[in-house]
Amino acid sequence: MAVLTLDDCSANRSPGRLFRRIDKLMSGYIESRFDALAISFMQWIALKIVREGKATTAGELARELAITTGATTRMIDVLEGHGLLVRDRGGADRRVVHLALTPAGAEAVGALQHHVVDAWNEVLADFDQSEIDFVIASLVRVLAAAERVVGADAYKEATE
Repeated sequence: MAVLTLDDCSANRSPGRLFRRIDKLMSGYIESRFDALAISFMQWIALKIVREGKATTAGELARELAITTGATTRMIDVLEGHGLLVRDRGGADRRVVHLALTPAGAEAVGALQHHVVDAWNEVLADFDQSEIDFVIASLVRVLAAAERVVGADAYKEATE
């Protein structure tokens, strides 16, 4: 079992700081690629999350995006206004509003994905494929471990 030391958590090596810095740098960089487009990077992420089934309700989407439910509602309103997303009250419990992409929403996700992939490919250009595969596999494991340790309930409470 690996154990971090105090030296491992210095400013240049702290996993938390490294994750935050990468997220901030890449989010800003990719967002700039969406500046001239009809939707923002965050809106594109929301559409992609719904398309992939990671979120089917506004609450789930808010947790995935780590934004308030009010901000999520406003984003859904905008995406619905653009004809990219719909709210569906069908199903057994009509109190639950499910989200679904329209054909135009699904097309937008696919058409804009190259902006994200191109940005990451630019940053990772000096890595070979095995290094990239290792980094991704490691990040998947770190996320699964964090979710296991923190628990879904704690994450849900922290983002509500």
